Amino acid sequence: MEILIALLLLLSVSTILGKLFERFGVTEIVGQIIAGILLSPAVFDIVAPSTVLSGIAEVSIFFILLFIGLQITTEVLTNHLKSASMFTASSFVIPIFIMSSIAIFAFHFGLAEGVITAVAIGVPSISIISVLVYRYSMINLEDGKRILSGVIMTDILAFVILAAALKISHIAAVVASIVIFVAVLLYFDRMLRYHDAKVRGFFERMIKEKEEAIVFAIVIILSLIIAAILQLIGITYVLGALFAGMLIHKTTVGPRATRMLENTFRRLNDSFFIPVFFSIAGLDFAVPSLSFGELMVILVLVSGIVGGILNYYVAKSRLRKIGKGEAVGILGSRGAVGIIIATIALQSGIISNPVYTIILVGTIMLSLTMPLLLSKKPQGT
Repeated sequence: MEILIALLLLLSVSTILGKLFERFGVTEIVGQIIAGILLSPAVFDIVAPSTVLSGIAEVSIFFILLFIGLQITTEVLTNHLKSASMFTASSFVIPIFIMSSIAIFAFHFGLAEGVITAVAIGVPSISIISVLVYRYSMINLEDGKRILSGVIMTDILAFVILAAALKISHIAAVVASIVIFVAVLLYFDRMLRYHDAKVRGFFERMIKEKEEAIVFAIVIILSLIIAAILQLIGITYVLGALFAGMLIHKTTVGPRATRMLENTFRRLNDSFFIPVFFSIAGLDFAVPSLSFGELMVILVLVSGIVGGILNYYVAKSRLRKIGKGEAVGILGSRGAVGIIIATIALQSGIISNPVYTIILVGTIMLSLTMPLLLSKKPQGT
């Protein structure tokens, strides 16, 4: 099938199903994944996976993670480090340890395959959770920032685990490289803030002179450089896009440039990159065998129940304004990050197509059930 026709079908069906699911209170990412599943060879056999579509998916991943990074500053993480650590342990580390052990010892997965399967199903997604925190009027509360800081730490840890899995024989070197890189990046962020007047002045002058194209070019080039450096030292490039986005905020580039970048990347992601990426992800769907289906149900239950109980008690001790049920529902939400990790793992040969399928279906199951715990009406409803 011609690539343009394939993209037309993927974009059209995923957009329609995404909006339809959203009208019923389900995150549109679920509808977008289902669109790819329906078009896949496993169901109606209309669009087949290809190297060209995989390349488009990689470009989409880059811009999705860059946009997620734009919504994060280092202060959100560092100012709530204790809460972030507790939520990371309750929502991710402890459930992932249990899930990995089940996959490895009960279902005889390899180390990397078992860990990545557990991580992809069990990792909370900053893209989904940031939207929920905003829609449920929690974005300006300290409790909302505590939840976000925990998810930021969790997602970074998930990508670190993925990077280690990609270089499983050199885990110590990979982790050390990431630590050094993050330290350098934080130092660079501090230098940008120290010279914020000059940096912000330059970007504001570009905006004033209608040179928005230069601003976008600088941001994308910077992001590509950081991603390329990570790729060269053996770490997945998606971390580079995320970290690059974290350097771009109101303090460094000014409020007008930040607003322009966020609005533009949001429109590009919402209208093209996100629906295309998740529908392409769905193309690799295959009906799981009975044994894989059993594993999926077990992992989903562990992630939802064990993680939910632990999140409840952490929320009880750390949150004041947000209800415990709301916190459990938000932190249990799944989406972009897990699918991105699963896609990279599949492309790298760490997991197989049947395992990728249980990750897709498990993500959908958690995305459908966990947000039901949110009792407040979304903002604007």
